[in-house]
Amino acid sequence: MIVRTTRISRKGGVRYIARHLLDKADENERIEVLAGDRHALLDAHALAKVKGCTYSVRHLSISPEREMSPAQLAVFLRSIDAEFRVGPDRPRLLVRHIKKGRSHFHLAIAEVDPHTLRVLDCRNDYARLEDLARSYERDHGETIQPVRAERRARKPEGFSDVARKKAERTATGFDKTRLRQAFVSGATAFDVELKRQGLQIADGDKGPILTDLSGTFVAAANRAAGASRREFLEFTKGPTHDGNNFRVPANTDVGRAQHRTALAASIPVGEPGGAGPYRAAARTARADAGDATTTGSDPADCRRPHRPSVATLNPPVPHEILFLRRLGEVDLDALLRRARTLAEWMMSAFESEIERLSKQIRTRRERHVPADVTRRTVPAYSYTRRMTP
Repeated sequence: MIVRTTRISRKGGVRYIARHLLDKADENERIEVLAGDRHALLDAHALAKVKGCTYSVRHLSISPEREMSPAQLAVFLRSIDAEFRVGPDRPRLLVRHIKKGRSHFHLAIAEVDPHTLRVLDCRNDYARLEDLARSYERDHGETIQPVRAERRARKPEGFSDVARKKAERTATGFDKTRLRQAFVSGATAFDVELKRQGLQIADGDKGPILTDLSGTFVAAANRAAGASRREFLEFTKGPTHDGNNFRVPANTDVGRAQHRTALAASIPVGEPGGAGPYRAAARTARADAGDATTTGSDPADCRRPHRPSVATLNPPVPHEILFLRRLGEVDLDALLRRARTLAEWMMSAFESEIERLSKQIRTRRERHVPADVTRRTVPAYSYTRRMTP
């Protein structure tokens, strides 16, 4: 016997459960109403609305292995009433469905009792219903179904999150933090850390995995390294990231040093408008092109000389001079005004409502220019100008 329970939300209403139990004649060979009617579901919904409950109906699906007689069904329903203390006054609907020559039953019970307004007990309902089903199977000679713990023990364990975490806990010496730090440092550091922890990279069903020396699964390689699967696959192909996040060959340390040096010297700094190495070379090329002794028919002689790819600091400029030069270009007055505006805004955020209103009143008073009460004002409009004698 299989017994399942669900709770019907009051917000969704009872229309769907009523249609599922009473109106699906095309999906069932026969529908028999054994107790209650459609109004029982409406009464359960009204009681839940008065009580203010989240759920209105408790729905139980009962699927026996063999056909149940009316007496057996009555005994099993009484055991449910006694277990959950349902009581005789709650609105309920009992329906029998026959599908493919087999019978199963649906029991819908109101969550709220009409007299006491007590909500139906739902603590450990799955385990309690499972115990009632196992007792019925023993009493009536049906096949005793395994309980939840036995089903979990027989279920083959796959690569779920629970299995991954369990494998990580059982692996001795596995340190995910050190692996992620080594992954950022480069391929060499990552290989050293794998050997230190006694791990190796293997091909899994969904990508590279980490196993111990005996081949036991430990963790997904990209998850342990803190990267996506695509990033880890690119990492293992050859090029990788060093500490400065530059793409360099994984097997050359000299190339990394040259790459860093070239980037450091690739920004020329000199006097603005001065004659740098490029301008001197250009003037020399133009002078040679205008000389009659050096010009020839070959157009390659008049071309601009090759521009070097890397410029050196000649002469080197100290950092202090660069800082003072940049500081002289800053508008200190505008910077001070912005700082004052920011300070006023930060102070206004901590002011009380009375202080804020007082400041607004003072500001409006300063903007208002009082009229000179001593001077007599002449009206600009006279209502008598259109009057005739």
